Parts: sequence; structure tokens; C-alpha cells
Amino acid sequence: MNLTSKAIIKNLNDRILAQSVIMETLIDIIIDNGLVTEKELEKMILNNQESQQEYIKELRQRESSTIPISIPKTDFENDSEYLEGLYFGPVGEA
Repeated sequence: MNLTSKAIIKNLNDRILAQSVIMETLIDIIIDNGLVTEKELEKMILNNQESQQEYIKELRQRESSTIPISIPKTDFENDSEYLEGLYFGPVGEA
């Protein structure tokens, strides 16, 4: 592993640690102020986690499904509409 990879991983670890500290602090404030109980908050978090997992699963299904595209077969060489305005002479004389 090179120095760049180690720096990126350290940066990600620092961000995760900072986010964890912030989340834990916010959760403590919410529970201490009596806005919700610990059980209610845990239930809300689990519900949100499940809905996000379902959303990700739906996105993956959309990504894996193919959309059929049909292109009409035409003879481009004989179709003057497609070749109109094109020059097939020597280069530089157009």
C-alpha cells in the first residue's frame, strides 16, 4: 500500500470517528432532553435503516435491468437523406 492510499484511509477513519462522536453527542442531547426515549430512538433508527436498505435494493434492481432499444434497420449507403451534405472527394478540397 502506498502513502497516498494510507493517507486516504487515515482521512476516512478520521471522518468516521468525527461523525461517530457527533452522532453520539446528538443522541445524548435528544435523550437527555426527553424528546424521545432510548427505545423509541432505537426503533426509529432501525426503521430508517431498513427503508434505506430497501431503497438501495430497488436501485440495484433498476441498474441490473436492461432497457431494450430497437434501431430500425436502414441501408445508409443508398439513403440520400443520411448522406446529403457529406463530401467524399479528396481531402482538403471540400
